[in-house]
Amino acid sequence: MAKPISTGTGRVRLKDVALAAGVSPITVSRAFSTPGQLHPQTCQRVLEVAQTMGYVAKRRPAEHTNRRAVIGVINPQLNNPYFHELACAFSQLGESRQMDVLIMDSHDSPSQEAAAVDRLIACGVDGIILTVISADRRYRPDYFERLEKAGIAVILVDREVTAPHYGGVYIDNLDCGYQAGMWMKGQPIKRLLILSGPSDSMVTIGRVSGLREALAGSQIALEVHYGDFSMAPAEHFLNERLKHPPLPDALIGINNQITLGILAAYRRAGLSLPEQPGGPRLFCIDGIARAELLGIDIPSIHHDLVTIATQAMDLVEDALRSGSRRGSRQVVRGHLHLPGETD
Repeated sequence: MAKPISTGTGRVRLKDVALAAGVSPITVSRAFSTPGQLHPQTCQRVLEVAQTMGYVAKRRPAEHTNRRAVIGVINPQLNNPYFHELACAFSQLGESRQMDVLIMDSHDSPSQEAAAVDRLIACGVDGIILTVISADRRYRPDYFERLEKAGIAVILVDREVTAPHYGGVYIDNLDCGYQAGMWMKGQPIKRLLILSGPSDSMVTIGRVSGLREALAGSQIALEVHYGDFSMAPAEHFLNERLKHPPLPDALIGINNQITLGILAAYRRAGLSLPEQPGGPRLFCIDGIARAELLGIDIPSIHHDLVTIATQAMDLVEDALRSGSRRGSRQVVRGHLHLPGETD
């Protein structure tokens, strides 16, 4: 990694980055304008050197030039099928709209999320579509101020925060919970366990509130566990919970990763898997991609990821055309998927 150097002028220039990275100035220019023309390792090295030296490429509005707009997409977990499919949708839309899309994974890490943002700023992107790592509406890392200062339009997806942004596209979490609760209400069950995310998460609050609203007045005994949105913590909790009867005869995983944790815990305990003969009822909000191929077709809420991606890309294009930093808040409703149905 290059060390910061003094140029004598106080401002790092493109040729300074080229010298430090051991490449030509045209290579540095291409790393920011047309990264697809470079070998990935060369491009990565140039961007890392530029970031270390504090170099920021001059941004030329795409609508005033012949170049393609460059859009950065940052997801928290690309190994999560939900975010992976969403990233694929952004990539395909970028190609059809003649826009270059750079996809980055923050790995649910605050430091890696900030590094991804800074790298995209250094690349001179025109806009960023961002799913932050936190579902806490109060989440406001420092990089939002850097993005605002750089004049880069930020579109939020899936998770809403109060930090400066142009607009956002979100899932109707209250409705997701309500649909799941209404389906469970019609089942012959007595004890329902909901495995949820953090209690202060807006996603959790919306989905659990919808569930409680739908189940109000029923005779179902409700147990809610607040934990994490990932698989391992849900599996760990349930490993212990299954040792203490009475066991639930129905479960709801608040997202797909939690639901995978439920399935793993039941298998580890040697119990009949949910939605199989002798097992409890199970409902998954977000759905598990291609679970039916494993013989487990779970009632779930599916989201139209192409619609979500399309609306986010529309907001980016609107921001680039208008130059405004104030956009709209759009909400996409999920739909109920039952076993045997095709989307």
